[in-house]
Amino acid sequence: MVDVFDEVEEELRKERYMQMLRSWGPWVLGAAVAVIAGVAGYQGWRAWQDNESAQASTRFAEARTLHEAGQTEEAISAYALLASEGPRGYATLALLHQAALASEAGNNEEAARLYDEAVQRSPVALVRDLARYQSAVAGFDTLSSDDLALRLDPLVSGGSGFALLSRELIGAAALRDQRWAEARRHYEFVQLSIDASEAMRTRARDALAVIAREAPEEVPAEDSADEQVDAAGAAATPDTAEAATEEEDTVE
Repeated sequence: MVDVFDEVEEELRKERYMQMLRSWGPWVLGAAVAVIAGVAGYQGWRAWQDNESAQASTRFAEARTLHEAGQTEEAISAYALLASEGPRGYATLALLHQAALASEAGNNEEAARLYDEAVQRSPVALVRDLARYQSAVAGFDTLSSDDLALRLDPLVSGGSGFALLSRELIGAAALRDQRWAEARRHYEFVQLSIDASEAMRTRARDALAVIAREAPEEVPAEDSADEQVDAAGAAATPDTAEAATEEEDTVE
């Protein structure tokens, strides 16, 4: 009797199992297929990415070879093509080299444009900071000190590795525009910074010497007030004398 019940229970378990398979089987199978497809897709994407990087590396090396061989125009074309078609990393490197070639040719406006594009394209923060700084250097002759400071503010205020160089460049623009107080502030900061190299401190000292020599002397506040009183008195003297003369004439 016990065997009969065991057989019935076994049949019921089999039936429930088959029902579960009929209900959930397609979903389980679909999930398994999706996982397998995802793994295969990821491996395929990695293989494609590795292949793209390998091709970009070869094209970048070829562009550098052209540059080093003195074939500048061909190198520029190769860099431009890689910048438009290559993966982000190599595209950014191509833009930086293309911008450097434009700067060497004296085309600073084009160099600044390419550096700005590299800022937008680069996936690496340090490379973005480098491109931003180089863009400001390329545009130094045409940018006002205010515009230059605005461009470099993310580096100065963001603790970038280019912060001191940026301060020095802003100070140079202020010195060029004869904004003495602003230039002095930036150069003094550079000179006193423990992170500044000896070369940077030397340049800062030289700039501060120029400011001390060229900037108008600052008049102390007390002296300025006394001079204003004296000037007011001197200006009033002729009128006072004239008034006194008129009064004497009236009395007579």
